[in-house]
Amino acid sequence: MKVGTAQQLEAWRLFLEAHASLTRILERELMDECQLPLTWYDVLVQLDEAGGNLRMHELADRLLLSRSATTRFVERIEKQDLIERRACPEDRRGTFVVLTDGGKDVLRNAAPIHLAGVEKHFADRLTEADTRALTKALGKLG
Repeated sequence: MKVGTAQQLEAWRLFLEAHASLTRILERELMDECQLPLTWYDVLVQLDEAGGNLRMHELADRLLLSRSATTRFVERIEKQDLIERRACPEDRRGTFVVLTDGGKDVLRNAAPIHLAGVEKHFADRLTEADTRALTKALGKLG
């Protein structure tokens, strides 16, 4: 089994460290400013980008979670009135997750903080050439 060159393994390690570090920083900023976990922010963004609602399985796919984990996750966020579940009229077994007005307000307040953090801790540290190279490389992986 070929594991990879030392440089490939170093790239992998740096990728994981960068992801973990940036995620911690962005999470801390959202928690400090909005008391909003980064994972909850992601749910609100996914719903907003989808026009305000998604079926539960679609949200799970976008969040890269199992359906059962998504259900438990949605229950916690729903208790804060940021989202709600609604039965699917076409399919009684289906459930929509819907962004509430409160969720829209929280997202509207959190987005500038999160985007400023992405700019400060990620985008500002890369040249245009770095960004093109990273986009190209990561595009090959997904």
